[in-house]
Amino acid sequence: MDARNINKTQCPYEKAIRIIGNKWSLLILKEFCLSQKKIRFNELLKALKPISSKTLSSKLKEMISYEIIKKEITSTMPVVAFYSLTEKGAELSKVLDSMAEWSSKWSK
Repeated sequence: MDARNINKTQCPYEKAIRIIGNKWSLLILKEFCLSQKKIRFNELLKALKPISSKTLSSKLKEMISYEIIKKEITSTMPVVAFYSLTEKGAELSKVLDSMAEWSSKWSK
């Protein structure tokens, strides 16, 4: 389900799960929340090994469509693209913090 169709789902839990409830989206968010900076595609690719470049590209496009991540392209030569969290995406750090807290408590 893409950003245009997410509002067809009325349940807020289901909406959240559809937006971020998969392995790669959560791991991508983790990288941004921990680094708190702009990240280049290849840096993400390296940090998220064994993700494929095709999967990473697809997930980043999806997260951009949900306005969780933004892409900035420099006007320098060579052109460089950076990705970062939007304000909306930055709020998800609270969700990841809660998940980490739960994991620390229950996975002993």
